[in-house]
Amino acid sequence: MSQSPAVWTLLTAARLLDGSGEPPLEGAALLIEDGRIAHIGPRSDVRAPSGARVHQVDYGDATILPGLVDAHTHLVAPGDGSPGDDLALEGEDLLLLRGVANARTTLHSGVTTVRDNGAKGRVAISLREGIRRGLVAGPRTVICGRPITMTGGHMYYFGSEADGVDAVRAEVRKLLKEGADYIKIVASGGSTRTSDPRRASYTVGELWAITDEAHRHGKLTAAHCSCAQSIENCLEAEVDMIVHCVFAEPDGTFSLRPDLVDRLVASGAWVNPTLYILRAAKEYVTARREREGGLTHQHEALLQGAGRELEVRMEAVGKMIRAGVKLCAGSDSPWLWYAPGGFVHEIEILAEAGLSNGEAIVSATSGSAESIGVGPVAGRLAPDRQADVLVVAGDPTRDLSSLWQVLDIYQAGRCVERGIR
Repeated sequence: MSQSPAVWTLLTAARLLDGSGEPPLEGAALLIEDGRIAHIGPRSDVRAPSGARVHQVDYGDATILPGLVDAHTHLVAPGDGSPGDDLALEGEDLLLLRGVANARTTLHSGVTTVRDNGAKGRVAISLREGIRRGLVAGPRTVICGRPITMTGGHMYYFGSEADGVDAVRAEVRKLLKEGADYIKIVASGGSTRTSDPRRASYTVGELWAITDEAHRHGKLTAAHCSCAQSIENCLEAEVDMIVHCVFAEPDGTFSLRPDLVDRLVASGAWVNPTLYILRAAKEYVTARREREGGLTHQHEALLQGAGRELEVRMEAVGKMIRAGVKLCAGSDSPWLWYAPGGFVHEIEILAEAGLSNGEAIVSATSGSAESIGVGPVAGRLAPDRQADVLVVAGDPTRDLSSLWQVLDIYQAGRCVERGIR
């Protein structure tokens, strides 16, 4: 029985970034064979085998780079400011439909891999499977299923409340049985009405039980930390990623803890700062004020509070960057006012905080891929890897806004049809 002939695609552009942080390869070519990268190099050195039928695309003054990797999403959220408490009142069928729409929007923005940080019930499991089977368009999706939280804790409404070392260990096992790729822990309160974002939730003993069970099964852990005590507790328990990493005290003040920054560096834990979500809130309220000619006291307080918190968190992230903490880009989109498809905002704001343009791109490609456990398959362009490729106009190492100018996206070597031509 004869085999089907190989499918070859040759992409050329002014430059190529492989995701490693190395300088761009100028006058670059990337050859794809049957969905995988066959060769990367200067145009003069990259050729398909003699006689092969090749589909060639020359993008001119553009940049070829890995598909982006967003280490923090909530694909069931609408991104219109709806609080999670209200979001969770919707049925899983409607949440799944929203997840399908958001997954498509996210893919079309150039993101080919995401980690979903928590959804209601089994929605994330169904969404991941639908994307894997090709039933719907979306990025490769890494899921926790549901976050593990204390009774009444942040995101309790998604369905995985557990208290005490035995119960949290059992919840890890349940989630792994359902197919979780990693374990998300809610180590402090958050925006959920019944929780306090400035106080830790789980004890070190409970956190140890979660991380021990996850690590025994070869799974990573990530913890929501919106106060300093929760960061300290998670470092004691060897959590793999600190999400938000807010140095807040119970009285609401912010004070960077140098001792915890040193421990973050020593531990090798990843930090996902999620900065732009605060700016998204400011932009929403500012636009509302301009549209309506004024603000309610509630919205004025939101504007002032988001502005102050963003200022202190930007300063803290800058200090963490200088100290050598490992940062990954994860948007938290489309939670609250952070609309889907806007991951580039997170890359840009990390550069504002102190990363170079090249470092910011790495934080959203190979860095974020490594941080969520998919480094061997995502975030880098190299021979024999799946060809998840983004092509943008211009040079993002000089101007990160080039990342908004998406020309094409390739998923496993196939150009994603976006209806834009």
